[in-house]
Amino acid sequence: MPFSHSVVRSTLVIAIVPAHNEQDTIEQTLCDLVTQTCQPNRIIVVADNCTDNTIQVVQTFAQGWPLVEVFITKDNKHKKAGAVNQVLETLENVDYVLLMDADTSLGEQAIEIAVDYMEKHQDTAAVCSRAGVQELHGNATVWEWLLHRLQRIEYAMFDSQRVETLGTIKVVHGMAALHRFGAMHLAGFYDCNNIVEDYDLTLTYKELGFKVVSSLHMEAWTKVPTNLKELWTQRLRWLRGGVDTLRKHGWNEITYKEILQHFFVVILSLSRAVFSTLFLIYLIRYSDSLRFHVVSVFAMVIYLFDILYRMKYLENACTADYIIRISIIPELLYSNFQTVTLYYAYYLSFLNRPQDW
Repeated sequence: MPFSHSVVRSTLVIAIVPAHNEQDTIEQTLCDLVTQTCQPNRIIVVADNCTDNTIQVVQTFAQGWPLVEVFITKDNKHKKAGAVNQVLETLENVDYVLLMDADTSLGEQAIEIAVDYMEKHQDTAAVCSRAGVQELHGNATVWEWLLHRLQRIEYAMFDSQRVETLGTIKVVHGMAALHRFGAMHLAGFYDCNNIVEDYDLTLTYKELGFKVVSSLHMEAWTKVPTNLKELWTQRLRWLRGGVDTLRKHGWNEITYKEILQHFFVVILSLSRAVFSTLFLIYLIRYSDSLRFHVVSVFAMVIYLFDILYRMKYLENACTADYIIRISIIPELLYSNFQTVTLYYAYYLSFLNRPQDW
């Protein structure tokens, strides 16, 4: 569903940054936006139920940059989706809207790259950035360091998968993405009752006939949880929200592949659990006579080659990252953690249990 073409220099780009108690990061985010090679026409920081000094920080910054403004939400009870919708409903004659999190760092050419792509592909509703992870600062514990490293690798693998499906990405993530305002308006903006509003909007775009893409040249980096409780909360929200969203949209030509993926994941996880158990029993009972068949060795070599090849998508990869990947055990345990989270998400979704954002 293409829109009429417009000249790049006449485009109106609005950057919207939802902020909820983000005073420690918002100033750097604003610096990233005002120094873009394609500077947005307006930068709107959405102050949603802030109890810290976020509003004051933005207002002080705006004294030197008039294009920066703060929007204070009114009676918002729908988290990020409700906060952003309150701003979107006030906009008119806008070409593109950049939505990014307040704790995201943005590459200086991000908007220029995204706008250029959208101008050339009028059938595209949104383009999102690559999924970078900010460096870990401070005196981190070994556990925090390991969780951070595992997520850096995980996000890089997300990018490697997006390369394989650039025109059919699963979700336009909320980290940093440029949306065509006309398409967003046609989709009805965000669903305020959805805890993964970006995934829901992505499916709606596809159902309306639009394309959604990712650009690895559009750089952005986000913070990630460094303790298990925060990671559990984040992933449970993502997975529970994803299942809820698929249930909402139902089986159709857009969702059927993703619904089938859930069945495959369940079968694969159960099969892996059975295989691992049997293999462990075999090692214990027949360790003295253990022999590796040439086929199994060849399969292992191919597997190692693949995981090492995909490491090219990890920024500033170090020796520790390669050790984590090759040793397999850390990622295997991390994968099991994700699987447990997914099964609990199924339980919460299908029994309609309450879920915090």
